[in-house]
Amino acid sequence: MLRVSARTRRLVGSYNVRDLGGLPTGDGRAVRAGAVFRSDYPAFAEQQEGAVVRELGLRTVVDLRRRSEAEFECVAWAEHGVDHHRSPLVAGEHSSWGERYVAYLRERPETVVEAVRRVLDPTGHPVLFHCAAGKDRTGVVAALVLSVLGVPGVEITADHELSAPSVDAVIARLRAGGGPYVEVLGRAGMGDQTPRAEHMAAFLAWLDGQGGAERWLLEHGLEDDVVGRGRAALVV
Repeated sequence: MLRVSARTRRLVGSYNVRDLGGLPTGDGRAVRAGAVFRSDYPAFAEQQEGAVVRELGLRTVVDLRRRSEAEFECVAWAEHGVDHHRSPLVAGEHSSWGERYVAYLRERPETVVEAVRRVLDPTGHPVLFHCAAGKDRTGVVAALVLSVLGVPGVEITADHELSAPSVDAVIARLRAGGGPYVEVLGRAGMGDQTPRAEHMAAFLAWLDGQGGAERWLLEHGLEDDVVGRGRAALVV
């Protein structure tokens, strides 16, 4: 495993994996390293009999993909002793990336809340959450989690942009694999797939208009104690 930076990792089989640990919070602390990871499809788990899974110590995986995606390809997590949970984020018919981020919360708020709940739960750490490319659905959950932990918006937006260098390799893999991605990728250009700061900034501004990420989550079913335990475990 080659570390490209303190948080970004280059793993055989995956192209967009990073640790949320090290991101600064607004009160001068930071997110704990080695506890929460975000990823594109974690094919790295299928290499070397799951050596990286053991290295990361993963206990939980939260899969944000639709049923058709998970049925097309999914790591046999039980064989690695990892709890696997699906919390699919869907955006309906929205095509604008900016609209889509908000649409995830409007279409199926309960699955968004469930994903955040599992990521914050310290009994399941280390945890990895992922979608297919690790940038849009994964980016929304990352933004919500990081906001709850007190990471400033500018840092969340910068983390979102770190997915950009992976786009070519990720999309090439998805196109080559076929399955449920053929139609979606066939009508989208590469420019449409690149994560942009303005899309995340617009999403964070929308959240601010709802009273912030924590308020939105609490109003849609997240429990206060989950927030408290998550902060206690993840902010150091």
